[in-house]
Amino acid sequence: MKFSVLGPAGTFADAAAKAYLATQPDSHVTFDYHPTFDQVYQAVSGDNIGLLPLENQLDGYVSATLQRLQTADVTEIGEITIPVDFGLVANVNQLSKINRIYVQFKTEGQCQKLLSKLPSVQIITTSSNMVSLEKFRSGEPGDAAIIPQSQLAEVSSALKLNNVADQLDNSTRFIIFKANPATAATLSKVVLSTNQFKAPLFITPATNDRPGTLYEILGYFAKVGLNLVTLMSMPTKAKLGVYSFYIEVSGNRDQQEEIFATLKELASNYQVHLLGYYAV
Repeated sequence: MKFSVLGPAGTFADAAAKAYLATQPDSHVTFDYHPTFDQVYQAVSGDNIGLLPLENQLDGYVSATLQRLQTADVTEIGEITIPVDFGLVANVNQLSKINRIYVQFKTEGQCQKLLSKLPSVQIITTSSNMVSLEKFRSGEPGDAAIIPQSQLAEVSSALKLNNVADQLDNSTRFIIFKANPATAATLSKVVLSTNQFKAPLFITPATNDRPGTLYEILGYFAKVGLNLVTLMSMPTKAKLGVYSFYIEVSGNRDQQEEIFATLKELASNYQVHLLGYYAV
C-alpha cells in the first residue's frame, strides 16, 4: 500500500504518518512524498491512503485542506494528532543581522512572537518546513529558516534558537483518507475499534440564506444527543454569499444508529456531503 504525504521525509506530516501507522496492526506501506497539498490529494487512488494537516492548535484550521474536502470524493478513515515545535537556524550570529527568513505557510502563523522581532526581514513562504531547510542550506549570507525542532541538531549554522513557536504545547491534527467517496450505506457498517466516533461532513442549505437556518441544522443533532466538536462556515465558491457548514460530530458506539438516521433526515432538506465515520 502507498501512503502519500507532504514531503520530503522529516516533515511533521511524515512524523504524523508514521505515528498513525504505529497504531495500525500489520501495516506494510511505501511512503510517497509530494511537495504540495494538491499533489498529495491527486496521488491517492485505489486502496492507497493519504494524509493532510487539518488543524493546528495555534493557527487554526488549514484552509487548503478544507477547501479540497468541501467537494472531494474521499473517505476519511482516521486522524492523528502530534506535538509540533520549531527552531530557528541562521548563518549570522545575531537576529538583527538576518536579511530574509524561510518559513512554511502554516508555521508562520505559529511563530508570530519571533517574527514580530524581525520587522524588516523579508519573509519567504515555502510549501513545507523541509523546503525551508533546503533553501536555507543553499542560501546566501543573512539567510535564516524556521524548521522542525527535531532537525536543529542536523544543521550546522552560526545561530540556533530552540522552541520558537508561540507556545510550547503546540500540536497539529492530521486526517488520513482514501480516494473512494464516503456513503452512509457503507459507513453505517463500520465496526468501531473504540467506543468513540467522529463523523466529519459539510452541510449546505439548499435555498437562499434565511434567519434560523443554522439553528435548525444544529437542532437535528441536539435532539438525539450528538455532540458537535467543530462548526465552521465556508464559502461554496459557487456564488458570492453562499456558504456551507463544516461540522464534526462526535458520539459513542451506542449512537451509531442515531448519527446515520440524523444524516438521512438532514439530507431530505439540505445538501449533505459526508466525509467519514471513524473511531477516535
